[in-house]
Amino acid sequence: MATVIMQRWDGFTPDQYEALRDIVRWDQDKPAGMQVHVANFLDGTMRLLDVWDTEDEFDEFVAARIVPGLEKLGIPGLPEKIVAPLHELTCGH
Repeated sequence: MATVIMQRWDGFTPDQYEALRDIVRWDQDKPAGMQVHVANFLDGTMRLLDVWDTEDEFDEFVAARIVPGLEKLGIPGLPEKIVAPLHELTCGH
């Protein structure tokens, strides 16, 4: 069953996000298991909403690609994470 990963990171900026994306390239080299990725920024807080095939695939991606990217940028820590089974996903254009 697909998994929803919700994350919140106070103080993480759009510039840091863009720098991390340039290193990790999740938009160009999509990790196995990632179905949907949404990011937004409001009042100094980054929020992410992802849908993955499994939580394990997400955790493997974070360990193998996100953490090294954060380390390269000198950004400590990881965002708060809430995980829940996907109930429904509807996409429209």
